[in-house]
Amino acid sequence: MELELMPRNLRPYLRALAKQQTARAPETPPPPLLEFIPQVSPYLQSPQHLAPLVALLERSLDEPVRALVSTPPQHTKTTTLLHGMAWLMRQRPERTNAYVSYATDFARSKSRLARRIAEDARVPLDPNSDRLEEWRTSQGGGMLATGIGGSLTGHGINGLLLVDDPVKNRQEAESALIRERHWEWFNDVAFTRLHPQASAIVCMTRWHPDDLIGRLSAKNWELLNLPAINELGQALWPERYPLEELHKIREQVGEYTWASLYLGQPRPRGGTLFREPTYYNQLPDNGYTQARGFDLAYSSRKSADYSVIISGRYAAGVLYLEDVWRAQVESPVFANAAKLGRGPMHIYAHGVERGVLQMFQRDHRLPVVIRDARDGGDKFARAQPAAAAWNAGRIRVPQSAAWLEVFLSEVLAFTGVSDPHDDQIDSLAALWDALSRSSAVRVKGEVA
Repeated sequence: MELELMPRNLRPYLRALAKQQTARAPETPPPPLLEFIPQVSPYLQSPQHLAPLVALLERSLDEPVRALVSTPPQHTKTTTLLHGMAWLMRQRPERTNAYVSYATDFARSKSRLARRIAEDARVPLDPNSDRLEEWRTSQGGGMLATGIGGSLTGHGINGLLLVDDPVKNRQEAESALIRERHWEWFNDVAFTRLHPQASAIVCMTRWHPDDLIGRLSAKNWELLNLPAINELGQALWPERYPLEELHKIREQVGEYTWASLYLGQPRPRGGTLFREPTYYNQLPDNGYTQARGFDLAYSSRKSADYSVIISGRYAAGVLYLEDVWRAQVESPVFANAAKLGRGPMHIYAHGVERGVLQMFQRDHRLPVVIRDARDGGDKFARAQPAAAAWNAGRIRVPQSAAWLEVFLSEVLAFTGVSDPHDDQIDSLAALWDALSRSSAVRVKGEVA
């Protein structure tokens, strides 16, 4: 009989009975984790490409593991970890485990999924304990979930501590303050909750050499790096990401991001990003999109930054730089220069800069398009897509131009560390992002 058709007074009884049946401990141990995952979640395939990670999870059942794992993005890392947690609780339901990620809301969403997996795996659950931040088995164990920096006070972890992607994005990764906070929290809060025989695994896509993996590897933790392409030139997960697709990703994101996120070998800043330029002989004369990227200084002093406007034409995936205007001028002079160009003007900005830009749009009728600078990190982080396109020959410069020498001097010397000038870099990044992704936010009255 369908539940909806049953008398209402029977429904609570049946639901309670179902929960009691779920709470009963399974009589037989589960199969190995690689077999367990598709058995519990038939819509998933066995993650053979993550077999070394699976082996670490299985080892943690019987011995204390201290391990660091680096994987590329979107390679089923989190899904495998959550199934691993259920696999462990199926066999040791008396143990308390913890799942930590970059934000509490995200960790709780994964806690919900983990409990569902545990239920499907016949882990004996306590029907009266199902809060996302803490749920229990009928044997007294369970799972805690929090964001890095969150509370684990009052709880001991005698099972597995999983730290899964503690860093949200490049902007967080590049912040020395945030890295230090993560380190202090891990040592002061998370690690102090571990019982002697408990295990801890930090699994993440890496952004920076001074991350948790970088610091803990100096403490002799076991290190497992699973690059998207190994030293033999083989793809980690060819069924999902064949070499051809990975090469496209590499071209798109650039060497700096590729090395960190996809190879697990983050580089410190200091090396140059942009290689030798690709030149063009003729601008496209039809079928192109025209736009400008700009950066705005607020003073005409000789020691001040420069205001910059870069004009370009975009056709067939290639940006042809047409003109670069660069000067140390006050805002009204800049506005007059901007009126002489064609196409929408794209910029990264936030805070007080937005007010100035709205003045340009209102008083000078400039077609300004704003992208929030905080979304892309600092200038070094924002330059990554443009650097990738430049190095792949998809941003091209003319054979000769009055502005070319100064422009190339800044671009080819840019490192992201104490550069004397980087205004042309940010203008180029804004222009490339706008034309290749069309992701800018329009300001009211924009002329496209």
